[in-house]
Amino acid sequence: MTRPRLRASLPDCGDRGIGPGFTLVEVLVVISIIGALIGLLLPAVQAAREAARRAHCINNLKQLGIAFNSYHDALGSYPTSFWRKTPNPPSGRFDGINRHSWCTLTLPFLEQSALHNSINFSLGIAGGPGNAHARANATALMSQLSAFICPSDPSPPLSRIPRQDSGVGINPDGSLARSGPKLSYQGNLGDNYIRSAGSWPFQGNPTTRYERLGAHGSHTGIMSRTGGTASISQVVDGTSTTFAIGESLFESCDWFTWPNPNGTISSSEVPLNLKIVVAAGGAGGHSSGDFGSCMGFRSAHAGVVNFLFCDGRVVSIRDTIDRGVYRALSTRGQNEIVVDW
Repeated sequence: MTRPRLRASLPDCGDRGIGPGFTLVEVLVVISIIGALIGLLLPAVQAAREAARRAHCINNLKQLGIAFNSYHDALGSYPTSFWRKTPNPPSGRFDGINRHSWCTLTLPFLEQSALHNSINFSLGIAGGPGNAHARANATALMSQLSAFICPSDPSPPLSRIPRQDSGVGINPDGSLARSGPKLSYQGNLGDNYIRSAGSWPFQGNPTTRYERLGAHGSHTGIMSRTGGTASISQVVDGTSTTFAIGESLFESCDWFTWPNPNGTISSSEVPLNLKIVVAAGGAGGHSSGDFGSCMGFRSAHAGVVNFLFCDGRVVSIRDTIDRGVYRALSTRGQNEIVVDW
């Protein structure tokens, strides 16, 4: 009599809901597909984020435009910057006293009346010649204000590069710091050039226009660094074709910071979006320490720079714009006719 043979039974995978596993090749294919999808998705996400940042920047400029025109309605002229008093006629010495910028003057119209009222306007900003006592204003003038900051500007809130001639902070030992809060927007000086000799002469006459950054009221734009003002009646080329404020990058110029009246205006003489090397104290070339080449309009937005016009519009200007047209948009009363750009 033979004994029955026992047979091991395998579990029925189908009955237990367990299917066959993936092969290594299938896993690799799935991973590669997922990687490709992520590669396609990330640029779209980055583009969406940049579009949001650019929209935020445009809104900042619109708010500055409201403040800019409200200031004009209240005082009869556009705001300007007062770095130092310039003798007129142009003879004698500059007084060298650092006063205040157009940013500071417009604070009440940016819902910053409390900050504005905390500033002692009989004193200049800290750091200027003869103004060691002006550290009384240093706390107020170190305030970070979102209205002055483009979210696409990669610069830190306080520059890693010392600010030239007008640092406004306080060091732990009580001495004046060479620092200052972030500024991403610059007032329009016009086409005045800002070097001892024009580096980028225009094709049309005059090929250069120099008068010490608009001293003695010679600025052809809307603002000056030496107190020259302009009113809407002087914008004879039209408020819809004249820049008021444009973008720049905080660390692209060692002078930029919103309280510094010597670092809040830029010129169309510097080509639009001229690339700058950030280098502390760098002189010559296109470095942040070269006063001439850094005092221009630029942005981190791909291929465009946002500008506020005197009529309150904000327009993204391509950095491939014809230089003659760019120049015409920066001047308020040279009788240029700009139809399209």
